[in-house]
Amino acid sequence: MKSKIRILNVLTGIADGGLEMLVYRIYKGLGREKYDLNICTLTRGEKGFIEDNFRSVCNYVDSLDFVNKNINIKGILTNIFQFFKLYKLIRSGNYDVVHSHDFFAAFITRVAVVLCKITFSKKPKKVFITYHNIYYWLKPIHHFSNRILSNFTSNIICVTKAVKDNSIAKEKIKENKFIVIRNGVNSKEFFPDMLIRKSQRSEIGYNDNDIVICNVGVYSERKGQIYLIKAFNNLLKKYKNIKLALIGSTREYELEIYNEMVNYVNDNNLNEYVKFIGTIKEVNKIYNMLDIFVMCSITEGFGLVAYEAMLAEKICVFSNIPPFLELIKDKENGFIFENKNVTSLEQVLDYVISNLSNLKWMEKVSRKFVEENLSERNMITDYDRIYSS
Repeated sequence: MKSKIRILNVLTGIADGGLEMLVYRIYKGLGREKYDLNICTLTRGEKGFIEDNFRSVCNYVDSLDFVNKNINIKGILTNIFQFFKLYKLIRSGNYDVVHSHDFFAAFITRVAVVLCKITFSKKPKKVFITYHNIYYWLKPIHHFSNRILSNFTSNIICVTKAVKDNSIAKEKIKENKFIVIRNGVNSKEFFPDMLIRKSQRSEIGYNDNDIVICNVGVYSERKGQIYLIKAFNNLLKKYKNIKLALIGSTREYELEIYNEMVNYVNDNNLNEYVKFIGTIKEVNKIYNMLDIFVMCSITEGFGLVAYEAMLAEKICVFSNIPPFLELIKDKENGFIFENKNVTSLEQVLDYVISNLSNLKWMEKVSRKFVEENLSERNMITDYDRIYSS
């Protein structure tokens, strides 16, 4: 009997973000018949439905105790100890593939793989990393370390061509090291449903005639929600039946961003119109509840939630950053506004709100676009190919 292919994915942590959901969906699609699937996180997070999801498809899910924010001397010593725990895990795990994500987890994991190599320990047959974003916050030393560690990496997977082009420009790594695998979405999981729309609106407190604008994402500077709130405040002068729903969760290291948004809402008497709603497992309910989805990110790698909303046949508005411009054609399958420009976003939303009834055709076009270009099955097939080839 042929042995299963042993896979270890290393994440920084398990939170309620798109990265974690993406890895879960890949694992779920690959299945246990062919693969022995495992997860290790460098930090511990609050237990939630995503960790439960991982445990339903993995043989092994565990967390280490790395410190990756505000590191002091004690944190450095802790990380050294945790690094050797990860090294021992990789050395003893007999993994065929080790796959890590973003910068922190990818850096630590590949250094551990290098240590396996120089100590003549059994090392993985393949080492992959995935870039999920355009990392504008990384410094030259980070790009240099990525360039050096690319020599110990089978392939760098990028979720869009824009991410790949940015990495090549910043890190000077040869193009043949890169693979673009766009994130995929399951059209059976995200779909329009009027009954869901009515029940979810009733549960949250919206009326049938309310025009609900929505963003889904971690409350973060990178997600740009503050620009959406300011544009919404201006639009209230013209439209009294609009509502804004912000679906997400906080991160301890970005609480000031969340507080800034809450304070703006309070200072401008917007509490009647703006709701901060925690992340929910059945997010298709949220997509059905809304009328307009706004992807206001100032940096992004892909923007999975927007394409989920498109499958639910919702009009989507995007900032004009490269990953979105790669897939969205203005006024064809979505609308584009100038990144970080409140006036530009306000003008686009004004047009969409005033023409909602005439834009039903775009809702159908948007769903068809995602079905044809961002299939979850095609994504899983691509990962199956690189994991097993």
